Amino acid sequence: MSDAGRVRAFLAVPSSQAWIESAQDLVARLHRSLPDASWTKPTSWHLTLVFLGEIMSVEARRFAEEFGPAARSFAGGEMSTSGAVVFPPHGPARVLAAGFASSATTESLVRLAREAHSIASRAIDRSTFTDHKPFHPHVTLARIRRPWPPGSVDSFRKELDAWKFPPWPADRCVLYESRLERDGAVHTPMGEWNLAESAPGVPA
Repeated sequence: MSDAGRVRAFLAVPSSQAWIESAQDLVARLHRSLPDASWTKPTSWHLTLVFLGEIMSVEARRFAEEFGPAARSFAGGEMSTSGAVVFPPHGPARVLAAGFASSATTESLVRLAREAHSIASRAIDRSTFTDHKPFHPHVTLARIRRPWPPGSVDSFRKELDAWKFPPWPADRCVLYESRLERDGAVHTPMGEWNLAESAPGVPA
């Protein structure tokens, strides 16, 4: 990670290949049966703990240096996908997602996201770092540009609720640089840390 220039960065828990393959099968099925939507790509299927924004490379390095030791004090584990999440909760649906069941692992990630936010607030200029969203684990599968009939949203919920995803292994977190290209965002790891109950991790 160079200290020169700026990077667009975020911290996330990556998905597994098994979860991605299962979700790809589901999305292909939904794409055929539901109205038009902007379906997300597998490269975006991760759990974002905190979005750092466009920051100086030296700020990203400061964040990584402080976050690494903190990450290893939080427990990882497996998470169970709990079915459909629709945003906003009232009114026309705009975002369709897969949610995760409450568990000791999800609670640990909530605390980890809170700690990451606190570290970012110290490491990054406050005028640049503006992410104040609380962490609610979900994976966005589609964004709706034109309103769907209520029955189609209900069909999405039923399909998600019935789908059997494999467990999501929340055992590490990754600091990514995100570059916006013509074909979508390209995410490049800048640092990686295993969580507690995993083998000790070393920043990449």
